[in-house]
Amino acid sequence: MNAYTYILRCADGTLYCGWTSDLTARLAAHNNGRGAKYTRGRGPVTLVYSELHETQGEAMQREAAIKKLPRARKQALIDSQTGAELLTVYDADGRPCGERPRAVVHAQGLFHRVCHLWTVGVRDGVPGIWLQQRQFDRPLYPGGFDLSSTGHIDPGETPRAAMAREAGEEIGLRLDAARLTDGGSYRQQYARGEGNGFDDELAFAFLTRIDGVPPFRPGSEVADMAFVPLADFAAAHENTADLTGRRMDGSAAAVPHGSLCCLHQSEWAGVQDALRRLLAE
Repeated sequence: MNAYTYILRCADGTLYCGWTSDLTARLAAHNNGRGAKYTRGRGPVTLVYSELHETQGEAMQREAAIKKLPRARKQALIDSQTGAELLTVYDADGRPCGERPRAVVHAQGLFHRVCHLWTVGVRDGVPGIWLQQRQFDRPLYPGGFDLSSTGHIDPGETPRAAMAREAGEEIGLRLDAARLTDGGSYRQQYARGEGNGFDDELAFAFLTRIDGVPPFRPGSEVADMAFVPLADFAAAHENTADLTGRRMDGSAAAVPHGSLCCLHQSEWAGVQDALRRLLAE
């Protein structure tokens, strides 16, 4: 069983080192005053360093070693985990617990937030959904088909603002954040398929309706856009049949079932009412 060794910065500036098999839940316990005697009354806590180990024994041994270090050495460990892109990590109760490098968040499965855009509409009388095809050089799901736009929510950014930004950056779609339809939020946990990384995300879903062919301008991370009939997309959640979509220019786009990286059952179930209302307008 995997386990974590971690360092927290308490509200009074002091450092606390511990170990746990569930870091997200443990952060919530610390913030609720139940994590450790030392952190009681010193919250809220900020996660400033973490390591992932294969066994609880390794995590406990590492905790003991770090606790013996002087503060300067502990600070050096904290400073060693850096990255250009930072993501906010959250405890199990949804409280922000600091910003960590994206690479660390993905490698260790730290709980963070993302946004998903469902672009739906009617094309030649057929209701459907627009999927993006990821570029073939992407480290995660190369050439796979995903929702219209997906991305991380930056520190201090609202989910709506993040969705509008990501849509502009990824697929060149300019959207009014205030007019996006709320599709709910869904916790999703899955292996990333690159190395040993995995994701633990709270995905905020948003929907927009654009009939015909939207004015997409795919960025460098997106190979193309494909329109898939909604009935076929719905069936893909129940069976493994391949799909056939249509590209922006009207040509056929083969969408193998195995290339779909957007089949999250809870999210699909949650957005259906909003999707039906949107298409009925």
